[in-house]
Amino acid sequence: MSSDLKNLIKNLAILIVASLISYYFSYYFGQLYNYFIYSGSTFVDLTGVIGLPLSYIFFLTLLFTAFGGSKKYWWIGILFIPAVIFEVYFDLAHIYFPIILGLLGWLLGFLVSKFLPKSSS
Repeated sequence: MSSDLKNLIKNLAILIVASLISYYFSYYFGQLYNYFIYSGSTFVDLTGVIGLPLSYIFFLTLLFTAFGGSKKYWWIGILFIPAVIFEVYFDLAHIYFPIILGLLGWLLGFLVSKFLPKSSS
């Protein structure tokens, strides 16, 4: 297999893993958002819906920074588009929160990448 195809498969696998982890942790990120920012309540619990793009931003940045290939930041930029549209459309006043989560994910991913052994292939 060519290295471009291997890199594509690896990046798609990272996307799938980040999406699955984001889905399972979306409720907790929604609770985090409610704790720090949102103080109102409604009869419908939207905690998981609010937390999904937040957890997606965090885990996508974390996993691509830690395990992504040479074009990992290009992938992150392209894959951020749906989450950024959601955040800008629904919560522009608190846009700093997903930015902080993205930076935190990048920092943790950078630290993980520094501690991983370098492969020779």
